[in-house]
Amino acid sequence: MDIEKAVLGLSGIKGFNPMQRSVLKRDWASKSLVISAPTASGKTLMAELASLGCIINRKRKVVYTCPLRALAAEHWSEFRKRYSKELGIRVALSTGDLDSSSKYLQNYDLVFTTYEKLDSLLRHRSDFLSSVGLLVIDEVHILDSDRGPTLEIAATKLRQLNPSMQVLALSATIPNARAISKWLGAELVESSFRPIPLKEGVFFDGAIEYSDKSREELGEASLLALVKDTLVEKGKQAMVFANTRKRAEGIAKQLAGFVEKNLTDAERNALKRDSESALNALELETEQCKRLSGLISRGVAFHHAGLLSKQREIVEAAFKSNRLKLIAATPTLAAGVNLPSHTVIIPSLFRYTELGMQRIPVSEYKQQIGRAGRPKYDSEGRGIVFARTEEEAAELMELYVNGEIEPVESRLGLQPVLRMHLLGLIASNFVFDLASMESFFKKTFYALQYGNLQQLFGNLQEILLELKEMGFIEADEKRFSATALGRRVSELYLDPLSAFDLINAMNSGKEFNAFSWLFLLSNCSEMMPWLSVPKQREPELWEQLQLRKHEVPVDVEREMFFDLNLLRKFNTALLFSEWIEESREQEIMQLFNVQPGILHSKLQRCDWLSYSALELARLLGLEKHYSHLSRLRKRLKHGVKGELVFLTEVRHIGRVRARRLWKANVRSIADLRKIDLADLSRVLGSAVAEKIKAEIGQAKKI
Repeated sequence: MDIEKAVLGLSGIKGFNPMQRSVLKRDWASKSLVISAPTASGKTLMAELASLGCIINRKRKVVYTCPLRALAAEHWSEFRKRYSKELGIRVALSTGDLDSSSKYLQNYDLVFTTYEKLDSLLRHRSDFLSSVGLLVIDEVHILDSDRGPTLEIAATKLRQLNPSMQVLALSATIPNARAISKWLGAELVESSFRPIPLKEGVFFDGAIEYSDKSREELGEASLLALVKDTLVEKGKQAMVFANTRKRAEGIAKQLAGFVEKNLTDAERNALKRDSESALNALELETEQCKRLSGLISRGVAFHHAGLLSKQREIVEAAFKSNRLKLIAATPTLAAGVNLPSHTVIIPSLFRYTELGMQRIPVSEYKQQIGRAGRPKYDSEGRGIVFARTEEEAAELMELYVNGEIEPVESRLGLQPVLRMHLLGLIASNFVFDLASMESFFKKTFYALQYGNLQQLFGNLQEILLELKEMGFIEADEKRFSATALGRRVSELYLDPLSAFDLINAMNSGKEFNAFSWLFLLSNCSEMMPWLSVPKQREPELWEQLQLRKHEVPVDVEREMFFDLNLLRKFNTALLFSEWIEESREQEIMQLFNVQPGILHSKLQRCDWLSYSALELARLLGLEKHYSHLSRLRKRLKHGVKGELVFLTEVRHIGRVRARRLWKANVRSIADLRKIDLADLSRVLGSAVAEKIKAEIGQAKKI
């Protein structure tokens, strides 16, 4: 099949752009390539081309790996829409359940996944991985981030498993793309082509000065002036990047009045539906849900990690469809789904760090600005940063607009990272003695970058001793292998230190209540970052900790001096406790200063850790913990006290509805079956009552 012709036809484009043509000049169908080009230059189309070539012409499977679930889902959806039906390509999305080999994936031609899920599949030795002919690595520059080591290890593993496998790595423009190409044994394709030209400028004293020396006079030195110029004068959309969640919400609120005045009646009606969907994302709306809903109805929205995933999807879809005119977002949006805007505005390049306020890296600035320019809609995009003084304007032009992006550096040398990945390598038999360990790590990007691995190997040998002392590996002078316990810890994708602490606690003979378990789970490194504690609450929390120290399965008197995060861990455990004691979400959010998205993200992590603890207890035969952990998982899932667990097992019954039913003396599934539909409707409403009756096999109309 002529793959190039098929891609053009099914993508609905007339021809390949200059960057894509430079790729097509290479042996893209069989050679490994690194494509380094600006955002929106069409790199994804080249990945689709190579994937189809591998599947159709070479009859081999493809893995497409991304840093984020949302990004993997977006690529999966687009590929399926374009090619699956027409070409009969079987496409799967696999981003969850890190404790599974996902055997069903062997029935698919192309699997979209995250770095973590790919690494998990390798730990479980999923059969289909041995037949992978192409690995597509999206956003390979993520190597220089917290997720970088996982990508580095997973790519090295898969290349060792399939030495002849083709690799296609996609990257933003970076200065050391050649080094990444060398690591992957790939040819480098570099391009500065951008289908929508990007004008970068500095806004000061009512005027924008661009890098090409042109100027745009707006007359007024304010964010509103820039937004007005974009939305009204140019009839386009704007995106504002804020350095905190609170600031993002403040900007959206500040600009809502102006944006609302410029909406059409049709846009208002469409936004009303989006607004209602955002409001009803939870069973009982929170204050943040109300704020977001109100802003959406006025044509603006905020976007940050505090939103629920459903709300983020609503905001993104409304912006893509040009219903929302402005989004105020935190930088996480820049690394997420494809959401371009005509104008991107950055009011401040500073962000708060542990060392105080510091300027962001040039690479982060370029990633945000790269969102400017909507293909098919704009002839150019604008990226604008604010300056407060003339001197700062000149400095920002030199350091950021015309500045050099920092090179990508491996983060694999960090000891906590090595501990987790070394156990994973041993448990899946990639490493089994000192020679194989040395051989594996010599294939990493870290080895290419730093050359001398003496310090790394010293750290690895120390970790081997730790893992042996923990009981996760067996070792003699010649070989080492994972114990059954070590293999299970690896499969569960746990930090060995977290697993060791959980096992020690379960073996201690102490009696645990629900709060004891919540603290143990909060004590794990996987729960980082722990909830912050405001200075004014510290005395109260220290007092609470002293009063409840008999429930906390650590030596509080000792850890007060040695664990700098003890109070934050205790505070995190208190949040989970409030949740399972049925405190209203709004009350929890106010007390702990968290947003719905953060709360539910923490709950998902706590669920994973409680599942892992239960699995370890089962392996070790610690039966006394089975029922406690099983019940705790259900309480965490639904946010209920123990008596409501069975009711919430029924679909459509959440924590609020379950409590209403309990108060109406409907306290079991048997009671649900007995209650008349009309009576159930008086408690929960007729629509919900009908759904619940249908769920338990009693479907009928009132």
